[in-house]
Amino acid sequence: MRKRLEAVFLLVDRLRPSDWQRTLAWAAFVGFTGALATLAFRQGLVLVEHLLYGPAAGLVQAAEMLPWPRRLAAPAVGGALAGLVLLLARRLPRRSPHGDYMEAVVLGRGELDTPASLLRAVSSACTVASGGAIGREGPMVQLAALTGSLFAAWRDMPVPRRRLLVACAAAAGLTTAYGTPIAGALFIAEIVLQSLATATLAPLLIASVTAHATVAALVGSASLYRMPDIPPQQGPQLLLAGALGLAAGLVAPLYLRLLDLAKRAFGAWHASLPLKMAAGGLVVGALSIQSPQVWGNGFSVVNSVLQGHWAWQALLLVLVLKLAAVAATTGSGAVGGIFTPTLFVGAVSGALFALVTAGLPLAHLPVPAGAAIGMGAFLAASTHAPLTSVLMIFEMTENYTVVAPLMLACVLAYSVSRLLRPDSVYASSDHERAAADPRLAVAADLLHTGTPSVRPGQSLEQVELALLDSRWRHVYVVDAQGRFLGAISMHDLAARLKQPHDPAMPWPADLLQADYPRLRQDMPLWGVLGVFERHAGERLPVIDVDGRLVGHLAKTDLVLMLRDRLAIS
Repeated sequence: MRKRLEAVFLLVDRLRPSDWQRTLAWAAFVGFTGALATLAFRQGLVLVEHLLYGPAAGLVQAAEMLPWPRRLAAPAVGGALAGLVLLLARRLPRRSPHGDYMEAVVLGRGELDTPASLLRAVSSACTVASGGAIGREGPMVQLAALTGSLFAAWRDMPVPRRRLLVACAAAAGLTTAYGTPIAGALFIAEIVLQSLATATLAPLLIASVTAHATVAALVGSASLYRMPDIPPQQGPQLLLAGALGLAAGLVAPLYLRLLDLAKRAFGAWHASLPLKMAAGGLVVGALSIQSPQVWGNGFSVVNSVLQGHWAWQALLLVLVLKLAAVAATTGSGAVGGIFTPTLFVGAVSGALFALVTAGLPLAHLPVPAGAAIGMGAFLAASTHAPLTSVLMIFEMTENYTVVAPLMLACVLAYSVSRLLRPDSVYASSDHERAAADPRLAVAADLLHTGTPSVRPGQSLEQVELALLDSRWRHVYVVDAQGRFLGAISMHDLAARLKQPHDPAMPWPADLLQADYPRLRQDMPLWGVLGVFERHAGERLPVIDVDGRLVGHLAKTDLVLMLRDRLAIS
């Protein structure tokens, strides 16, 4: 009987899930909740667009059906409403300093503010439903990530696990938005986490697959973009695909520069946010009078371009107008995704390249192939994520014949773009990640003020009181100009006080430790660590470039900073 019980207990112990297995189970759960949140937002947008425009097949068709005054006014009104909602979101008290899921994963503790995230989604819905030239994937992924944050907070998970689950939920949102389970996980790993380690990639894949299965069960699954059948691309076509990749690498930095200039122009305009966003919408409305295709994220236009039936004049016109519309929408401060508009620019540019090179005697790219390769190449050049771009286009089109030329074009586009512009379209997150890098922190980041100090000429009693009040082992000595001279040790002072002395007499100069270690304000963290290695105390004085005492730094704060920042690096 005893042996049977031991066998049962051993079996139960073997079947008990490990920490790794629980992590995968939680990743699957947030993949499910992330898919539900994304689908709910998508269906909400469909309902709003149906109420506004009737049974239209999309925003472009809705714009074509509207008379020009309404086509002009709709994006402006939507922009104003979106700006008002954003103002409300900014005035609410924030529980987390990071409102974006990328920031919460890279810089923060995996915490997203629920009211702010919901209001940002509402603001984005106002922009998107009114025809703003921005993607809807941004709020979709944000809401999916919110479900991961809420679940991790409910389970009171540690920070690394919390951040991982937010990333898994974001991958689920991206998978649901584009129908790309592999690329959805890889996007978060390659662009957000910048790590392809199994410890992070496996949960991301589990979340993405769960989300994909959820979508398939609820609404069905199909490739996002449909392409006609094209023959495999051989040697000469590969050369053209490489040339297209080089062209995308040259043009993408200009595209990102245009977006930067638009943001800078709107930022220099001292107007309220609703007015700025209304002005951005008005630009889109005015452009749509000439070309209704500038409305929305461009999904229906890309699908049409992939069929290869556009003339080059029409492609060029819609490309120029769409670039202006995207710049106006994003520059005005609208909340949304830049991913789908980037695919639009790549598809139209690739189709134009195929048409321009169609007269070459040796070979030419079919227009559908040029559009698909252009999408991937432009995406790789803009995001600096070539692997994600290849898989994204393959999964969205389910066309294997373009994979080989797509790989070549994406790598070349990335290589050229990286040389011309080191920052990707997600540069803000990269810069903030660098700001969180402990190798870039300096002593001033941990500075404490109100540091006790004494001056030459003060009495022994005053030095004693300074040490008693601070309860430190040393008190710092500064001159009349505040320049740091050294420190006086509690032990040295105690030994002097045991000798016959007058408490009112000035403290003797031989108590001063002139070689006491000190830190400069601009000393990097690795330098601070080196000084503490040679110093057994808890605190060190911090001086400025002129040698004046500006505060002190505690060893405990240094350890805590390393713990927190390395946990999010």
